[in-house]
Amino acid sequence: MTDHVKIHDSKYGDSPMNFHVAKHKDEVHVDLTYPPRSDEENTSGQCRYVVVDQESARASDGIRIHYDYRRDGYVVEQPRDRYVKLSDKSYDTVTDWIEVGFFGSWALNDASDESDDERHARLFREADAAFEATKEKA
Repeated sequence: MTDHVKIHDSKYGDSPMNFHVAKHKDEVHVDLTYPPRSDEENTSGQCRYVVVDQESARASDGIRIHYDYRRDGYVVEQPRDRYVKLSDKSYDTVTDWIEVGFFGSWALNDASDESDDERHARLFREADAAFEATKEKA
């Protein structure tokens, strides 16, 4: 069995199919290729968001992820439904996406004089220490 399977290759340019999707081992990879950041109206209908949800979710809201170019990082949002009264006095449900997290790009890279090799060694030491701490609690 192949570890990596391409599901969809992006159509570059202004195509609304501007994303790659692949399965790699136990992960689904989604890459948006050049999502529109200056075209506020999104006239080409390109993908800007990735929605992640579980079909068998037990009381779980999904999340929506997009890149915030102004803040240079990823925004994670969750849905909140609200009812809107229509002119015929019936109601409709509208979903608002509310930001619940922000993750800056390169958050694990600092501006120190540490080389990449030193940083990687430090991160592995920290991960090993965290793993050992979880084993001690068990």
